[in-house]
Amino acid sequence: MPTVGVIGVGYIGKRFLDRLADTDYDTVAYDVDASQVEAAQERGAAAAESPADATRRSEFVVLALPGTPEVEAVMEAEDGVLGALSAGQTVVDVTTTHPDTSRECEQWCEDRGVAFVEAPITRAAPRDGAHMMVGGTEAAYGSARDLIESLSDDHLHVGAVGRATILKLALQMRYAGRTALDAEIVEFTRDNGVDPAHLRDFFGMDVSERLLDREFEQGIEGLGGLAIWDKDLGYARDVARETGTALPINAAVHEAYKATVRRAGSDEAHAATLLRYWELLNDAGERAFQPAEDEG
Repeated sequence: MPTVGVIGVGYIGKRFLDRLADTDYDTVAYDVDASQVEAAQERGAAAAESPADATRRSEFVVLALPGTPEVEAVMEAEDGVLGALSAGQTVVDVTTTHPDTSRECEQWCEDRGVAFVEAPITRAAPRDGAHMMVGGTEAAYGSARDLIESLSDDHLHVGAVGRATILKLALQMRYAGRTALDAEIVEFTRDNGVDPAHLRDFFGMDVSERLLDREFEQGIEGLGGLAIWDKDLGYARDVARETGTALPINAAVHEAYKATVRRAGSDEAHAATLLRYWELLNDAGERAFQPAEDEG
């Protein structure tokens, strides 16, 4: 049976192991956090000593990492992926990175006779399930397709490497922008004496409960939505600068995320923490953060 090496077994990586447990794939796992490797072993994966070890023991290598710096480090390290690759293997990077990172990884892999696809994933789309956006040549996509179908509920081959990441960044821009707009609306109503819960209860708007209740703790392990969207909006702005694409709204939203990340507490990782940015602008630090009483 083919073996899948999963490098990075945090929140996403462990979900992959759960899905692969019901397939014909064997799994081997590596993470810098030994406790995550132990959790992976509980899911049936063998433990690898390094990214290179995981790579040598696998036909498919899946990278599930936080971002560009981690992907570059795992690929290029002395005990990393590149030095252990052999012709005929396939690398699937599900990390959301800068598109140039994916293009560089593709070139590194091609030089070694290895197929590479980028396959960033989202579970936040209106459609239920985990959806992958895939970028790569037809040949590379063909070699990875069966595995991708096991890792996701649906997927879309967008085109060449880089394009899937652009699509994922567009999704992140929408998710982050909508949260920013809702945070501003919630603070506007509350700062002017109106209970923002009316937006939900009377109009049926799907304003986040976390914004209404000021619940900023991260609900899942990992970076958290606040840091992830700050990272990904930054990648989008980098791309826009390089291509000349105008992103004035994204720029304003990103500045709000940047400012909030700098001020958020260690237990405030959810994207709803962005509400604190508008509270700061309105000198709301001393306010009793309960729904305001409506003025008759």
